[in-house]
Amino acid sequence: MNVKGNRQVIVAAHQTARIFKIPEGLDLGDKTVVKNWIVKWGVFYITYVNGEEEKIDFEREDDDGSKYPDAFIESADDYNIEYEEDIEEE
Repeated sequence: MNVKGNRQVIVAAHQTARIFKIPEGLDLGDKTVVKNWIVKWGVFYITYVNGEEEKIDFEREDDDGSKYPDAFIESADDYNIEYEEDIEEE
């Protein structure tokens, strides 16, 4: 029950996927060519052993999971959420 002292929130976890093309003939696991790779803020970055960096935008966004996200109840404290009713009473 959502009451003072036990505040709860709904957390909706959307399942959105961004699909990136890997450059032709590149093996991302070949450590003699690829130093590392990462996806950050919707951009796919490849750093090559020779110091060169490549930025690749996503090809397609699959947001089928956004319509009905996984939703669950969590403690409001875990997300630093305060309820106005509780603040006014203090």
